[in-house]
Amino acid sequence: MAPTDESPHGGARTRRHRRQGGDDDETGVDAWLDATIYFGLGQHLLLALPMLWVAFMTVSTPVAVTTAAVVSLAVACLAIGALRMNAVSVGAPWHRIEDNEIGLGPDAGYGFLARRAAYLNATLGLGTFLGARADLAGAGLPGSVVVAGCVALCAMLALPRLRAAPARTSAAVAGVYYAVSLLVVATFPGMVDLFSLSPSVALCVLAVALAAAFDVATGRDRR
Repeated sequence: MAPTDESPHGGARTRRHRRQGGDDDETGVDAWLDATIYFGLGQHLLLALPMLWVAFMTVSTPVAVTTAAVVSLAVACLAIGALRMNAVSVGAPWHRIEDNEIGLGPDAGYGFLARRAAYLNATLGLGTFLGARADLAGAGLPGSVVVAGCVALCAMLALPRLRAAPARTSAAVAGVYYAVSLLVVATFPGMVDLFSLSPSVALCVLAVALAAAFDVATGRDRR
């Protein structure tokens, strides 16, 4: 029997049809909350959990690190919401997670989740630990907030263009971005000691590195 609109499958099909029909172009408060909280904060908290763990396990300058992490997370979520709502134009559309069917194929959802996770973790790591470095350099918490926010905003605005770029260009830029982010995280003062004291931190950084390698190798045009 074909699923009806009352069935779970029918409801999912109806929601997909509505998205394709442009219902997500609403500009009401509900639509903005849906875009920034449900899809922005929800996907960021879930997919960037490894780097969040690293940030909140860091004992060196904990206030600067945690503040930068929260600011980076908040700015990224707001940017995701604005891009999903088409409130900001960057020359390429924001690719939505829910547009992918769940599965293991080359264009399927699980691979896309891993690639999106790599980018969000790299962005959170770069914003957090560059912001904390700004505090260490004498800029204080205001400098940490500005650096973390700018990194997150620029990274989210760049993602649609990166995805739309030619495959080789996209892979090269993404590879450099991931390498810089992981280097900034791994060389932060006290991080090497933290790896030995808390193996879970090292495992989280390794997980991000593996996701980044997967993204560069297989997801050059599907972030």
